[in-house]
Amino acid sequence: MIQGISIAGDVFWILALAIMTSMSWATHRRIPADLSVPVAWRDGAVTLRAPRWAALWLIPALAFAVGAWLKIESRGVDLTLNGALIWLGVRVTIAPLFAVLHLTQLRRGLETLDREGRL
Repeated sequence: MIQGISIAGDVFWILALAIMTSMSWATHRRIPADLSVPVAWRDGAVTLRAPRWAALWLIPALAFAVGAWLKIESRGVDLTLNGALIWLGVRVTIAPLFAVLHLTQLRRGLETLDREGRL
């Protein structure tokens, strides 16, 4: 039972990482290599730009690292059914949050670059 719960958590992380990676890959082809991509905004104005590779791939890499850590922590030797369900809840909550964060950042970055006429 606990192993099945762990696999369910894995499914959410795999889906979230697949979505982030596919969107980053599609966006990577649209943005010129030497262009700095907006990654942070305040009141509609760009406050921070990053190189293309960082803007597109750091959040998925961070999500992978966090997911791996959560996977390791959720497979403790002394884990009970209640503990496994709690870890599942944590993993099922955090995976889509990373995906939504990344997709929102990509969308806003592309919209900003399009408004600037740089795409």
